[in-house]
Amino acid sequence: MTVDVARLQIDVERARHSGYVVREMRPEDVEDIARVHAQVWRETYGDLVPEELLAAMESAASTDRWRALIAQDPGSIRRLVGLSPRREIVAVATSGPSRDEDPPTELELRAINVLAEHHGTGVGDLLMESLIGRQAASLWVLKDNARARAFYWRYGFRPDGASKVHAPTSSVEVRLTRDRRL
Repeated sequence: MTVDVARLQIDVERARHSGYVVREMRPEDVEDIARVHAQVWRETYGDLVPEELLAAMESAASTDRWRALIAQDPGSIRRLVGLSPRREIVAVATSGPSRDEDPPTELELRAINVLAEHHGTGVGDLLMESLIGRQAASLWVLKDNARARAFYWRYGFRPDGASKVHAPTSSVEVRLTRDRRL
């Protein structure tokens, strides 16, 4: 596995130099988090998932779920937002202990969701660095999400052969694993 760690660090520094920052989610962020999460899904999966699912993500019930999640003691779960240079929430991300029955790694990258307008800025790289750094980790990604798979490939994540159906979308997810530190 060849990972250009120096290049990844350049992307992180470019984002910082441009004014992007990462911080923990706060209760007062909940409406923006719910909006960004729903918009990212609409931008990324609009042609792959049922409209009903996307509409549900834009509902008050979805905002309430985020509110309840943020109110919980995070324990070992990391919940971050990426802020633009204007300090607007443009990305949401989470990681924590693996939820798999037989996990290939202890740590699971659960989500990095970046608004399309901010793709290529390095904010995703900042989130990746903050959430898992160079640790071994696994993640699940929709098989048809080529952009996300390419992003994770840059960080050394490779398919490990596991797959499952993502129940809300009926789409196939594949597990990617980085089984050693970078």
